[in-house]
Amino acid sequence: MKVTDIAIQNKTGIIVLTFLLIIAGSFTYMTIPKESNPSIEIPLFIITTLYPGIGPSDMESLVTQPLERELQGINGVKEVRSTTQESFSSVVVEFELDVPLNEASQRVRERVDLAKPNLPADAEDPQIIEFNLDDFPIMVINLSADYPLSRLTSVSERLQDVLETVSGVREVELIGGIEREVQVNVDLNALNSYNLSLQQLIGAVQQQNLTIPGGTVDVDRQSYLVRISGEFTDPRQIENLVVFVPGGENVRPGAGVVYMRDVAEIVYGFKDRESYSRLKILQAEDESGRPVEVAGADAPYQQVVSLNIKKRPGANIIETTEAVFAALEAFDLPPGTVVVITGDQSEDIVNLIKDLENSIISGMLFVILILVFFLGIRNALLVGTAVPLSILVGFIVLQAMGYTVNFIILFSLIIALGLLVDNSIVIVENIYRFREAGFDRFSAAREATSEVGYALIASTATLVAAFTPLLFWPGVIGQFMSYLPMTLIIVLICSLFVALVIYPVLTGYLVRLDAEPKKKKSAFVKGVMYTGAGILAFTILLANWITFVVTLLTIIFFTLTYKLFVKPVSLRFTSKTLPGIVQWYRKFLTWMLQRDYTGRLTLLRNMFSLGSLTAGVLVLILGGLLSIISGAIGMIFLILGGVLAAVGALGTIIHTIEGIILGGKGSVKGGLVAAVIIALIMGTFYLTGTHYPAVTIMVLMGLPLLIIVFGLLGMLINPGHNLILTDNRAKLLNGVMGVLFAIFAMLAISPTGQEFFPSTDPRLVNVNIEGPIGMNISSSNQTVAHIESLIDELLEEDEKVRANVKNIVVNIGVAGNPFFGGGFPRPEKAVIGVNFVDYGDRVEPSSISMEKLRNKVRDIPDMKIQVEAQEMGPPTGAPVNIEVSGEDFGRIMVITDEITQLLLEASETGAVPGLVDIRNNISGGLPEHRVLVDHQKASQFGLSLAQIAQTVRIANNGLEASKFRDGEDEYDIVVRLREQDRRDLESLQNLSINAMGNQVPLVSVAEFVDGSGLGTITRLNMQRTAIIEGDAAVGFSGPEVLLDVRAQLAEYEQNLPVGYSMKYTGESEDQDEAFGFLTQALFLIFALIFLIMLVKFNSLATPFIIITAVGLSLIGVLLGLILTQMNFGLMTFIGIISLAGIVCINNIVLMEYISQLLEKGMPKTEAIVEAGAIR
Repeated sequence: MKVTDIAIQNKTGIIVLTFLLIIAGSFTYMTIPKESNPSIEIPLFIITTLYPGIGPSDMESLVTQPLERELQGINGVKEVRSTTQESFSSVVVEFELDVPLNEASQRVRERVDLAKPNLPADAEDPQIIEFNLDDFPIMVINLSADYPLSRLTSVSERLQDVLETVSGVREVELIGGIEREVQVNVDLNALNSYNLSLQQLIGAVQQQNLTIPGGTVDVDRQSYLVRISGEFTDPRQIENLVVFVPGGENVRPGAGVVYMRDVAEIVYGFKDRESYSRLKILQAEDESGRPVEVAGADAPYQQVVSLNIKKRPGANIIETTEAVFAALEAFDLPPGTVVVITGDQSEDIVNLIKDLENSIISGMLFVILILVFFLGIRNALLVGTAVPLSILVGFIVLQAMGYTVNFIILFSLIIALGLLVDNSIVIVENIYRFREAGFDRFSAAREATSEVGYALIASTATLVAAFTPLLFWPGVIGQFMSYLPMTLIIVLICSLFVALVIYPVLTGYLVRLDAEPKKKKSAFVKGVMYTGAGILAFTILLANWITFVVTLLTIIFFTLTYKLFVKPVSLRFTSKTLPGIVQWYRKFLTWMLQRDYTGRLTLLRNMFSLGSLTAGVLVLILGGLLSIISGAIGMIFLILGGVLAAVGALGTIIHTIEGIILGGKGSVKGGLVAAVIIALIMGTFYLTGTHYPAVTIMVLMGLPLLIIVFGLLGMLINPGHNLILTDNRAKLLNGVMGVLFAIFAMLAISPTGQEFFPSTDPRLVNVNIEGPIGMNISSSNQTVAHIESLIDELLEEDEKVRANVKNIVVNIGVAGNPFFGGGFPRPEKAVIGVNFVDYGDRVEPSSISMEKLRNKVRDIPDMKIQVEAQEMGPPTGAPVNIEVSGEDFGRIMVITDEITQLLLEASETGAVPGLVDIRNNISGGLPEHRVLVDHQKASQFGLSLAQIAQTVRIANNGLEASKFRDGEDEYDIVVRLREQDRRDLESLQNLSINAMGNQVPLVSVAEFVDGSGLGTITRLNMQRTAIIEGDAAVGFSGPEVLLDVRAQLAEYEQNLPVGYSMKYTGESEDQDEAFGFLTQALFLIFALIFLIMLVKFNSLATPFIIITAVGLSLIGVLLGLILTQMNFGLMTFIGIISLAGIVCINNIVLMEYISQLLEKGMPKTEAIVEAGAIR
């Protein structure tokens, strides 16, 4: 090949280039930014608006709907979803992914500005939040102490300031602390006795707490700045504010000067608690990283303040985390302060990197161990370096393209390990064979690479073609998963570069035959080698003497193992065992290629089934491609192809049975061996926790039993001659295809289930708690305390769970996630986070501990409980997500409640096994004390509805009248009724409103009615919608649970009233979209591979042979799924594509060599036998 010839002509340059690539790749690997999730741009925006004191229905009409009307009309909008609650509106606008993020942002901001004039004047301005995965914390620092919470809050605020200066940190959010404020708590009776209003008190504060510039005065040659300073320097100064001077017309007779202290109490305290945070530490890590118990299950929960650390986009998560830890270590924490880190995402990335490194090392060892028997230790070591070298070059390309390393890329590299080594194995092995044939070092490199180089290019092209369609995966999941094919394509091309450019040069220098005498090294070379080894050893010794000792012992161990065991065994294998295997294989191929077409209709008998099956598959592929263009035309070809394939499949099954019968005694032995092997595999997996359904056991053991039965039948009838097939090749191919169809049948009888993304053993489990609307923070605190006691009971009762749990973090009144309808304090909500010890330290899978936890806390009256695992990956909905929509929201609520009850009953009775945590977003209405204003009477007194509403809001929620500055800190001065008046509904009736200097009692212009309103209003595309959700229990996949739910609700769905509908969304919608795309992509992949091989071999038969080999590789895949009881999911699909690539590589190299032998004039049968034996 020309590229190889150029490389060999510039050997020195290639050696230098190799060293440069190793150095640059290693540097890139260490410095490339690492983060947990891929950096993707999702044009999704959340518009949140606060309007304190407003009920959900009014909030919907006054705020949500005006915003929706403007936002719905934007070009490119995919969906507008809103959630409206008391005082809060959240509108989520999702654009189509082809809309540029900046353009979408500009459109949203313009439309929100247009909607602002239509919003209430006293509502807060809408806040626009742009969806960004970096908005989620990368870690949480929890601080607890034995000193007061106020001091802990102050310490946390100082730490917050320090951490926000750390490189890579964008924001530090403080949760659980208490914030100071100056409270003017008004005595309503005293206020009324002086005939004063709340607005007068607010005005007094605002007018006296001022600093006003008074201009400048020029005296002689000097200018003086005049400043009137009246700001409060002490909160007690507010007590002496004059709020009334005698002489007015509407003041109580005989009253003198009225001070603020006469009508209100001034408190320099803290804002009302909106949240509580607690922590229980059960285990901590010692210096070696092992968990050590520090407290029992009955240990009390400590109050904590949490700091959520958010990193900058593109920042290295590992370096950012290390910098945060360094800043935390340097910070001077007061004695008695305990720090606990939770939710550290960098741990997942570090573990993935360790997995990658361990996989590379283990892969190298396996490659070396296998190849040492064929190529010797030197050549095996050379091939073993192909994987790390290709990956290092891949890292250089990834960084040049602006990529960061995330869990998708790391996972892709782990997948690629099995693909990267093939090219180098083929090159080195072929060069080794040419060296054995007598070629000199670099001539062997040229000839060997020329012989297989184009085959390697074609095979790599097929692999690239297999992954290329995945680059066009639509949706958010497609953006996530696009990193996988791109990474694989990059490293595959890099591996081809390494194989065709670098390895021919390296093998020319390093490949040596076993019989070839060692070349004596010069004193200079020896000196350089010994000096380098000494420097390396000394460096390791300085860094860590334990590492030095372990490295030295490892080198000694492997050297002795190779010389005393591996080398003698490998020499014996290559000199005696391998030639015998090759010779047997030659005889087998020769026998298999014999033909017997002398009988009647032998050609038709041998070719009918396989020909029909082949034609059917080809027509099916054509129909799949045509269906992309036209569904009707594609369906015609799909039906025709299905009929042909079915006839062919039936024929192959018949021929398979024929072969078993002819096998007789041999079939019986084979069936017995298969039964023993399957039983051993099932027993092994059963011991590791895999449980087999009875149907699966019957199916798995039924196949070898059928082989035994037909074999015995053959022994009885002893035909002694061919029945239908006469061609040995036809017998083998039909038998293999029969096995494939038998496994398909086994999978159909006993399916393993489906899943979207594979479930993993969680490190963090959240218990999400939601009480009824109107539940105050105190009641939530009491309820959560009860749930804490239930968890403590579980920890005391179950030693495995206690050994698994590291710590527990409790947040009550937590702020909801703004991306899912939250974004402000919710007193009725809470989250209990259960953090587990590291995977290797768990005494049972944390998923089992999670299920025990769910069973313990699930039955809490009037509370919605959801136990969910924190997982990495693209955002998806719940496994069961049902949207109910229609015209009347009251009817929607009834339908939602009925569906929820049906699912609860199905879960409890086992009608839908695996369905847990059923819930809906319909909440009981918030109790309301409605103030019904008589507009006519209000107008007579000169009052507006806005004045009345403002007075009521000030009385209950308070109003920030001004600011109190204490040094660099600034605190609110809030005027409101004192607590006992705020807790008394009758106090509202005693309120007075200032109307043109007169105090008008509220009861004079309004009446009071008790009632209730809606709790939460969800709208989808401007239509009210309710949502029912459910999760899948441990051991069950989301798709199989959803399938049972659909069946359970099918009759109910058919009987829905006209105008009302149910829609299954969430994870199922994402999965349907993903698998729909992947199905089309699969057809496209096969078509691309077929075209590439068609161009390469200029033959229709050769590509079809290779595609057939790819199809037959599914035998192992499907059998493996059945034996391991793994679900078929996205990762399985990726694995099949990777396997297809490996099969293509092997078969393309084989077919290429056969073609070369045929071009040299060798007969076809001899060429096939020779190529098979050599390859």
